[in-house]
Amino acid sequence: MTDPVSAPAWSLRTRLAQGLVLTALLPMLLFAVVLLLSQWQRGREDLLLRLDANARLGANVIDDLLDAQLAGVRLLADQLSEAPAVRAEELSRLLYVYPFVLRALQVNEHGDVVAARDARGRQLSPYPALVADDAWFREARTQFRPQVTGVYQRRVYGSEVVVGVAAPLLRAGRFEGAVQAEIPVQAVVGVTAESLARRQLALLLIDRGNRVVHAASTLRWRALDDAGAEGEVLRRLAVTPDRPGTPVLREGLLRDGGAAYVDAVTLRNGWTLVLVGPRQLLWAPILPRLVLLAFLLLACLLGVAWSLWLQRRLLGRGIGTLLASLRGYALGGRIDPAQVDAMPAELQPLAAGIGDLGARMNAAFAELKIVLDEREHEIATRTESLRNAVAELDRLSRTDAMTGSLNYRGFTEAGERLWQAARETGRPLSVLALDIDHFKRYNDLYGHAEGDSALRRFAGAVRSALLHADDVLARPGGEEFTVFLPDTTHAQALLVARRICQRVRDADIAHAGSPKQRLTVSVGVATLGPADEELEDVLKRADAALYRVKAAGRDGVSA
Repeated sequence: MTDPVSAPAWSLRTRLAQGLVLTALLPMLLFAVVLLLSQWQRGREDLLLRLDANARLGANVIDDLLDAQLAGVRLLADQLSEAPAVRAEELSRLLYVYPFVLRALQVNEHGDVVAARDARGRQLSPYPALVADDAWFREARTQFRPQVTGVYQRRVYGSEVVVGVAAPLLRAGRFEGAVQAEIPVQAVVGVTAESLARRQLALLLIDRGNRVVHAASTLRWRALDDAGAEGEVLRRLAVTPDRPGTPVLREGLLRDGGAAYVDAVTLRNGWTLVLVGPRQLLWAPILPRLVLLAFLLLACLLGVAWSLWLQRRLLGRGIGTLLASLRGYALGGRIDPAQVDAMPAELQPLAAGIGDLGARMNAAFAELKIVLDEREHEIATRTESLRNAVAELDRLSRTDAMTGSLNYRGFTEAGERLWQAARETGRPLSVLALDIDHFKRYNDLYGHAEGDSALRRFAGAVRSALLHADDVLARPGGEEFTVFLPDTTHAQALLVARRICQRVRDADIAHAGSPKQRLTVSVGVATLGPADEELEDVLKRADAALYRVKAAGRDGVSA
């Protein structure tokens, strides 16, 4: 009979080591992988949220800045349209009022520059047919509308990369030229680009002709470059600022060739703002945690090794006692019952060691959970702070910092909101157009610092005269203010207008350049009527009433 093949010998210490590794290190490794993946996903969501919020905020800031410059050029064009003679001094006044403007040009109907002023005091000569072939001039001549041009260099007058804002000169409905203000690109995007760069985000701005207006140094474009096919793709991805964007991952935008997340927003003038966040930003918060987990794994590994050495020693002692007892029995001795009873107790240190290892693992897991909870709380706090900061910036973008009233953007949004509410509910809506009398003379006499103080006191006097908490005071620009009075009849609006005039008089703001020796205000009143098709109709009637007050000697009310 053939002897059966003996089974291979196995080691208890090896099995114990394998069990400890499987029960201790493998869960730790799996937990580390899950933790890193979760952290990467949270970091990606946070980056996409920051990209979208900053892209829309940056678009609104640039839109508001260009709209403010365009409003000044439109106002100057309207004034020049009413004056038969061209006065270059008015171009100089535009440069004074709008410090971002580098040059101001007036061209005739043929595209000849007939007057030019430079903010740095350089002498600029007229130049024939300088803008005759420019797209903006052709549109101004055919469509009679103000606009923001693309990016260009006017090498006749300088090497600066600029964008232009232009408005047509119209007399009796006939095109007689245009006024254009040239603004350096750095003045338009400098503050926004620097703020984004501090957040490690890169700004790319593309005009309607697919030319690069501005590109951060980390991107592969430069100003005036053709954005090419990639620019066309980015422009198709763009959404309006009032809609949340969906950032996408793209290659080839960065100078170093790396991948980046991209969010694009279309500006009101047709430009495209592209915000680029390198994918490396996702690894920045993960690396410290990766190092921490590596140290934890190393500490765990050392603990397992020490535990194995201890268990081997204790197991050797127990087995040695058992072998000694067996040898004593083989030599004719007897096994001491006490030793037999004691044998399981000799192996108990192994169980105690395993229990100690389990306690150590639980303590390590508890410490790791505390660290994770602290990190999650810190991330939530920072995210909430970022949201609050974005909300505060959005509020500030609608508020005039000097007077605390709504600025032009807030004026437009509040007016449309109140107009829609009045049309839907049938309730009355009245508008007051306010203009501080002889305010330019006040600034000339007392200086702009006193003028700013007078504007704040004036705004406070107007607020004190309003009847309802939901009445809205706005400062679209300069010394002109507008008051929206919801749920207010025409008679009530006239009462509020007279109260405003009296409160401004009571403020007793000294004005040596005024016939009445103090600051006064003229108020035009208009109320929504059945024939009004849009808010602009009511505003025009309020402005017309304001002009009647001025013609009648100012410091009064007209409806």
